[in-house]
Amino acid sequence: MKREIIFFSILNFIIGLTGIVIRPLIPIVSEDLNVGLDMIGILLSIISLGFFISGIYTGYLSDRYGTKLTIYLGLIVLIISSLGFSLAYTFFILIISGLLMGIGRGGLMAAINSHIANIYPGKREANLLELGYFFCLGSAIGSIVVSGMLFLELNWRAAFIIFFFIYLFFTLYFLKKKVIRYKTNSGEEKIDNFGRDKIKNFKNNSGNVISIQEEDNIDLYKNKKGFKNVSRFQKHTHLKEYLNLFKNPIIIFSGILLIFFGGTVVAFSTWYTTYFSSFGIKVAISSLGLSLYWLSITGGVKLKQIAIKKFKDYQIIFIGCLFNAIFMLIITFSGNIVIKVIASIMIGLFLGGFTPLTTSLAISQKPELSGFISGYILGMLSLGDMIFQPFIGYFSERFGKGSGIYIQLAGSILLFITAFIITIFYKYKEPDTGTL
Repeated sequence: MKREIIFFSILNFIIGLTGIVIRPLIPIVSEDLNVGLDMIGILLSIISLGFFISGIYTGYLSDRYGTKLTIYLGLIVLIISSLGFSLAYTFFILIISGLLMGIGRGGLMAAINSHIANIYPGKREANLLELGYFFCLGSAIGSIVVSGMLFLELNWRAAFIIFFFIYLFFTLYFLKKKVIRYKTNSGEEKIDNFGRDKIKNFKNNSGNVISIQEEDNIDLYKNKKGFKNVSRFQKHTHLKEYLNLFKNPIIIFSGILLIFFGGTVVAFSTWYTTYFSSFGIKVAISSLGLSLYWLSITGGVKLKQIAIKKFKDYQIIFIGCLFNAIFMLIITFSGNIVIKVIASIMIGLFLGGFTPLTTSLAISQKPELSGFISGYILGMLSLGDMIFQPFIGYFSERFGKGSGIYIQLAGSILLFITAFIITIFYKYKEPDTGTL
């Protein structure tokens, strides 16, 4: 199991690295293809649309058929997308490549999160935070790569040629591997989580033999009495199972949290170089600042891994949203560039690990539907990005490159309000953790 976490952590690192590159290059791509920032905003919205659709649908497929198929599909789509970006000399090709990028990244991340959440439910938060750490680290290094490319005056498409070969390598490596298997917490039997499981018998902590049927996709959850097998998508499972999820206010507001998170904090990284270019700072320099921002998010993930041992996840989320609003106010109204950069670093420290914590919080309500819930959370993240990006692009094009920050400030305040609401709901509705 540890080998699997390492493998998927490396893959998450690559996803973070390849996904960030297009963001600091916005001013360069805009000039190269002779399109306005409002059109780039539409491109980013389309990337998020692909992410949204893929995240939701892939989560369902992962629950029903296992994660192996969806991981294959995600990797193949990202190969095609990388090739498309490397050949993007028209805005139309850029749009198609962006849509495929969103579909590939959304599907791949949803499948990975679902798989990791299932193989060791007792350490779900820690494992998802570990994935988040490598994703953020990849994003930070990706920003440094952009700075190096610009200093060397390389064409921005060269990066996507490299990404094409990286994803091709991962796909071929993954094809060669046999179905990944892992041990249960008792260490007595290996369970196949990729695809449908064969019949297996093993003893739980109480000494009782549990049989796992071939037609069921099984996850194991540890409770006080030992292991409990939870069959996902047996024949009697219906759409009602999904609809019932949205009767839970914690799941609903977890999704709303990610909408505002995607539309503000993620969007801030997208428009980071564009925003600072309004103060006369070159992209090659501001992309280094963006790298600091992502490094601070990476450090924030590590801080959450420590904090989760002493505080509940919803408490950490609330505090992070509060300080994010405060520092976003400082960035918006301070006239000092250094203070703006420091404030952005502080945002990263307080909100690093936000997505995996929120994902874990939502999954805790219904662990047996972890694939769909993970896809839902990632889908809401991309939905926020999809909604906010065109507005930020429009404001940046019509009212100046620095005006988009006001949209992000409004979103940050709404993010804090939503975190406050979910905190109140959590105190009156304890999560269903009986199977953990």
